[in-house]
Amino acid sequence: MGRFARSGTGVITMNEKIGSVALRPRAVRFDFSRSPLHWIPGEPVASHAISGLNLILPLGERGFVEMFRRALPYVTDADLREQMIGFMGQEAMHAESHNQAVWEFLQRHDIDPEPILTEAEYLFDRAIARLDTLPENLRHRVVTQMLALIAGVEHFTALGGDWILNQDFESLHADPALTDLFRWHGAEEVEHRSVAYDVARYFGAKRPRLVTFYLGTSVGLPVGLIAIAWWLVRQDPTMRNMGPVRVFREVGSGIRRGVLPRWGLIGRGFASFVRADYDPADTGDTAQAVAYLAKSPAAKLAHAS
Repeated sequence: MGRFARSGTGVITMNEKIGSVALRPRAVRFDFSRSPLHWIPGEPVASHAISGLNLILPLGERGFVEMFRRALPYVTDADLREQMIGFMGQEAMHAESHNQAVWEFLQRHDIDPEPILTEAEYLFDRAIARLDTLPENLRHRVVTQMLALIAGVEHFTALGGDWILNQDFESLHADPALTDLFRWHGAEEVEHRSVAYDVARYFGAKRPRLVTFYLGTSVGLPVGLIAIAWWLVRQDPTMRNMGPVRVFREVGSGIRRGVLPRWGLIGRGFASFVRADYDPADTGDTAQAVAYLAKSPAAKLAHAS
């Protein structure tokens, strides 16, 4: 994947030192018909904590695509435009695949996600409708701010993607279909990890603003995932008596045992992001990501169908 750097003339140019990977959405098909609700055996809370991504990612990635769609007409750099289009295609496919997991996987286990998703969709649609009523110059400023926020989120998801690619789910006897879903997604997050940052910088986002947004992401996303895990626990007929304090303790236990990402990962991610020489390409390994994407069972299943 290419990197873009601002030259002395203000033009974004390709930095070829790490090579270039053309981003493209990949056809995938997942079969969750045999996936247990507690897909990491003996780790019900950790299972729900990671499964919570299926609830929050589709709407977030729909938002990413919407902001990139609005930003694209203002981008004149052909290489960056190509990366943006590839990013949008991958994010749309991520949202669709996690949405499939929400409905096929959760409903098969008698968990109805409709109330929480309907409310989230309503709030999202209202936000977009409100954005469309703003004067063009103010609308452009809002989109620019959102691009800076997306850059922070994408650094966070690249960290998570790298963790998922290297997590030994096999030793935990985790369900293969859910493991593949999260590894496939994580691999593409690593693959396109530079794009959102490059776009934010192209639109003039300065380092202090990017760091501020990332600080909010570092706090907000883990808190949100723990809250979603508690919601899933409450819907789980085998765990409904578990309160939020115990859920938090169980998440902490999973973190200490390495079943969930350790807090140090977030700290290292923040330390790298605030460095003056920060480069998104330093997170994860593109070759590892592309190698997994070539062998993903979901991709093979899609090609065989």
